[in-house]
Amino acid sequence: MNFSMLAFGDLLGDIENYFANFASPADSCRTVMLWIAIALVLAFVVTTVAIKFTAPKPVNGEEVKDGRQKLANRIFLFIALAYVVAAIISFSAFYYSDVNAGEDYLIPITFYPLLVFAIVAIAGAIAVAFKPVKAVKIAALTIGGCALVAAIVCLIVYYATGDASEWNGVELTGSDQAWLYASAIILAAAIVVVSMLTDRVKGFDTRAITFAAVCVALSFALSYIRILHMPMGGSITLASMLPLMLYSYMFGCRRGLIAGLVYGFLQAIQDPWLLHPAQFALDYLVAFMAIALTGCLRNVPALKGKMRTQFTLGAIIAGVTRFVSHFFSGAFAFGVFGAGYADDYGIAILSNPYIYSLIYQSMYVIPEVIIAIVVGVLLMSSANLRRQIVRYGNFEKSVESVPPEAIPAESK
Repeated sequence: MNFSMLAFGDLLGDIENYFANFASPADSCRTVMLWIAIALVLAFVVTTVAIKFTAPKPVNGEEVKDGRQKLANRIFLFIALAYVVAAIISFSAFYYSDVNAGEDYLIPITFYPLLVFAIVAIAGAIAVAFKPVKAVKIAALTIGGCALVAAIVCLIVYYATGDASEWNGVELTGSDQAWLYASAIILAAAIVVVSMLTDRVKGFDTRAITFAAVCVALSFALSYIRILHMPMGGSITLASMLPLMLYSYMFGCRRGLIAGLVYGFLQAIQDPWLLHPAQFALDYLVAFMAIALTGCLRNVPALKGKMRTQFTLGAIIAGVTRFVSHFFSGAFAFGVFGAGYADDYGIAILSNPYIYSLIYQSMYVIPEVIIAIVVGVLLMSSANLRRQIVRYGNFEKSVESVPPEAIPAESK
């Protein structure tokens, strides 16, 4: 087995590769999309600040209505959606181009069913959002359910053939497999139970479906803008967790679970490392379902009105849970790679699968969570955004019924 782990000196070079890499069409696309994203964020911040400082002064003690910020929000929303669509189309095209050029990391039996499920899930959500009639809902659920069953069956076939072990050069012991199954089941059950206990909102309405489709697409597009890509899967991205975190905070844990599940399948398509069914669940399903826990504190009475505090604490819980999920996967499925890294770099402690997994996950999950929280808190510093969150989100009636101007200072 050929082991190659990025040294810390190589990490800086890898960051440079994403910010100024034009070696191939795919690299050029990634670099251009990254700088476009940065430019859009800066343009929005500058526009918002300019509008705030040039706002008309109150007349006779009464504020003068200024619709410029609302107009700017709409314009940037359409620009952001156009960017998302362009990013998904571009990166998908280059992905297929890489495969046609001889790259062998695509596994057809798992890739295509997952791709079909993801497309059907997002297309069905959009269809239901625009035409919320019963027939469309039934058709979307039926097709999506069939696609999901097909994806699961194909994954089971792939693992049963032994191709997963041969493809990755890993043979898991019975003990490792037992721990993988146990950790996946226990962690998934814990996430679901917490979501059920902390969220009373059931089902999806048109608004929730529309926001889910947009947030999943945004997270997926941002996940391609990688600041750092780890050798055995996992990346530091441009706050790709944030749209799903905001969605879970706005619409609750239960709906966040479904959005996270769909996003997990998309991640399995984008960066597939498939060694075992339980490892697949931990790295792609459970880990991103955990993002739903961002909304677990939004209705806590002691934190009522403190939106940034609710979001931050919830995001930390979600991030820690995702870390734990990846940790179990790394220790019991990928732990064998630690010995190779220990020999290559002369770090004996890496031969311990638990230490190896702890270090590996810390190198990308912690920075990824910190970036999402920092950007999220900065965005929520805008009173206008907080008003929109209260307006469009599904909160307790006692909170939702409060007019924007009556929201406590910390949450305005």
